[in-house]
Amino acid sequence: MSRASAIASAWLPVALFCLAAAVSSAFPIGGETRGQRGEMPRQSDRFSNVTLYTQHGKAVHFYDDLVKGKTVIINLMYSGCGEICPANSAELASLNQLLGQRMGRDVTMLSLSIDPLHDTPQRLKQYWEAFGSKPGWLFLTGSTRDIERLRRELGAYDLDPVIDADPSQHAGYITVGNDNTNRWLVLPLQMDTSQLLVTILRTSRNG
Repeated sequence: MSRASAIASAWLPVALFCLAAAVSSAFPIGGETRGQRGEMPRQSDRFSNVTLYTQHGKAVHFYDDLVKGKTVIINLMYSGCGEICPANSAELASLNQLLGQRMGRDVTMLSLSIDPLHDTPQRLKQYWEAFGSKPGWLFLTGSTRDIERLRRELGAYDLDPVIDADPSQHAGYITVGNDNTNRWLVLPLQMDTSQLLVTILRTSRNG
């Protein structure tokens, strides 16, 4: 096992615990949760249904159009972040290739720009094209307020305001979630590609 794989394997239970803790804190036992979408609390109940725009300029609602009933791979990025985001996007392009016909059918990739002032749909389309115009892969932008809201709902923030103000600190991880089964994971992109692929496929299963 490579060093990155070993780190990822050790880190994964922590990620699962953190997500479980987030769900528990968001949905206190015995209390009515505002925004709960079903009889039982779901991780996606935490997500706002804000309006975003794809790299094609299409308006979409984050939960209703992108997450509801789907398996999603969500990452935070911005086109001007230097070497970090291109390396992460290259890894996602490789995963997209390996997932093949599942992309856009069983699994959707959502790359959410945390620099919406500069990342217009046109700029994001150029970025998407630079990585092969892969199917089932949406690059998303929106208002600064809505993007910031989603970033925090995804748990992609640091308690230290200095670290949190550095957008490069929020790259390097993906959130993989299956809204049908309520199974959600956070994974480091430094994991071995084959391990990432297997974990995504397992998460996407509905039975």
